[in-house]
Amino acid sequence: MEVGHRNFPCSKSSVENNTGTAAIRSVSMRDMGTEMTPIPSQEPSRTATPEGATTPLRSPTSSIPSTPRSGAPAPTPTTDGEAQPRVENNKKQLSEEELKLKTRREIVELGVQLGKMNIAAWASKDEQEKKSAAEKIDMAELERVEFEKRAAAWEEVEKSRHTARYKRDEIKIQAWESQQKAKLEAEMRRIEAQVEQMRSQAQSKMVKKIALARQRSEEKRAAAEAKKNQNAEKTAAQAEYIRQTGRMPSSHYICCGWLS
Repeated sequence: MEVGHRNFPCSKSSVENNTGTAAIRSVSMRDMGTEMTPIPSQEPSRTATPEGATTPLRSPTSSIPSTPRSGAPAPTPTTDGEAQPRVENNKKQLSEEELKLKTRREIVELGVQLGKMNIAAWASKDEQEKKSAAEKIDMAELERVEFEKRAAAWEEVEKSRHTARYKRDEIKIQAWESQQKAKLEAEMRRIEAQVEQMRSQAQSKMVKKIALARQRSEEKRAAAEAKKNQNAEKTAAQAEYIRQTGRMPSSHYICCGWLS
């Protein structure tokens, strides 16, 4: 009995210590909830959340009153000493935007646990705004990708159209070049034919001229031959006159008598 009597005060003091710890935790949670409450609601909420109040979409848990129930242990808030290494760890792995999003989610969860629905709504509203902004960015990115696809398709169509037009122009140019070459070749053949005709005409003229020159030379040769014969006959007649008369014929005789 003495042993039991001695142990009883210890258990009583232990109960008192637990009660004091629970009270301290309750006060700490209320103080934390008061500090996180926006400016319009500085007083801590000591009543349970109304039934009509809605919870944010990302927190399916029901509303919890700020004052802990009797006999139930109050949730212990995360101290700065415990959160600091975790935040430093996450900063190495998460980007700044992801860290902000995670912080907002933690605020929402803590607000729901503390029954501060205005904090949860504020944090979730900001998160929804972030999500809406991200969706807008995604839509802008999708729109940009769609525009790029349209531009690429349009550019491909234009390139194909220009290539087809270039091929048509190339065919036209080749046809024009062939036509011009045919014209030039025909002109060259015509000129060559003209040259050949002119050559033949020139040759014909030359032959005619040569024949005419030969004819005239023959005529001149015949005239010279006739004059030579005439002079020979005249000389023979004068010699015969001298032989008969012994006198030299006068020039009148030579001119007229010999001719009679």
